Amino acid sequence: MWVAFGLVSVTLYFAHSMLMDLKAADNQVAALEADQAIEGAALYVSNILANRANLMTIPTADNFRAKAVKIGDATFWLVGRDTNDLQSSGQAAEPFWGLVDEASKANLNTTNPSNFLNLPQMTVNLAAAMGDWASTGTTPSTGGAKSETYSALPTPYLCKNGPYETIDELRLVYGMNMDLLYGEDANFNGILDPNENDGMTLPPADNQDGILDPGVFEYVTVWSHESTLGTNGMTRVAVTNTTALQQLFQTNFPNLVRYLTNAGTADSVLEFYFLSKMAPGDFQQVEPYLMNPSLTNLINVNTATATALACVPGIGLNLAPQVLAYRQSNPPQTPSVTWLVTALNNDASLIHQAGPFVTPYSFQFAADIVAVGHNNRGYRRVRFVFDCSTGTPLVVYRQDLTHLGWPLGKKLHDQLLAENSK
Repeated sequence: MWVAFGLVSVTLYFAHSMLMDLKAADNQVAALEADQAIEGAALYVSNILANRANLMTIPTADNFRAKAVKIGDATFWLVGRDTNDLQSSGQAAEPFWGLVDEASKANLNTTNPSNFLNLPQMTVNLAAAMGDWASTGTTPSTGGAKSETYSALPTPYLCKNGPYETIDELRLVYGMNMDLLYGEDANFNGILDPNENDGMTLPPADNQDGILDPGVFEYVTVWSHESTLGTNGMTRVAVTNTTALQQLFQTNFPNLVRYLTNAGTADSVLEFYFLSKMAPGDFQQVEPYLMNPSLTNLINVNTATATALACVPGIGLNLAPQVLAYRQSNPPQTPSVTWLVTALNNDASLIHQAGPFVTPYSFQFAADIVAVGHNNRGYRRVRFVFDCSTGTPLVVYRQDLTHLGWPLGKKLHDQLLAENSK
């Protein structure tokens, strides 16, 4: 009997071991499916961006599938942002689905660090240090930090003295900490998860007010810049190039040439429109062929959050809510800056200040792709940034975010778990 008992025990042991191996192999297959779904989703996004009817328009979730998309036995989601009302969407049970417009954010490589002062919990010294990190000089600005400061740290290193290449470089800037950088959104999904609304019980630290308070990371980018080519491949003309402007209008818009006289002193597309006194419909015909003298550091006013709008000179904290409210009440039907003139109360000074920093166009988009394999196992998450400024979407950044944990909200997690248990 003891021999029989021993044989049964050995049999059960090996059966259990084989069962565990089978489950491990099944989970590994699910993970491979999720990995392949991520690659397939990236190709899908690239195809969406490449096949827009107008390469100067922004693809919206109405034009493509972004939620629970099946690829074989795997499923993927595109985690986006509702930049019209980020904090309200932060209270949602599941994320906003779609792509993230990088031009809706403030560019870290701006030549004017004071633009950062209206970012969450920002101080004058930290804004100066953020600017000093990217500036080429060796002398710190007032309140800023250069290599002398970094060399005195317990773990010393040198100031970069060059442009930011990734947003994560902010972790190296003197005075920056994790609470400032990431705020309450520890997993970067744009919604308030249970651990982000429980005070000090679980990281991150939060105020338990039921509203998501993102950090600096949510509102900045390093990838935004514009193309010199318009929708039909024609070279865009800087509004300060009066000779090229004259030729553009005479060749393509002869009925609008008379407006050039008024707009001759403009230093931005927004100011050109304001001074020209064109009707909005007339100007929007010309607008895709015009550009600001600088193609970097521009914020897309059609998609920017209130916080990003507050970083624009002439808008700031005081007028950002007004501008956003006007945009929500009068959503632009076509990419244009014309509506901003009205939102700024037709104030010539404010328009002059804001003009060099705003645009209606975006050429870089982030795809935050989440995937699971069969039976909703094998979770993976990767963030891609696509640059479309050459006309062909190119992946310029890729970051694995799987380690941040589940980003699709508790409701969807419980739903997928219930489906898996059936």
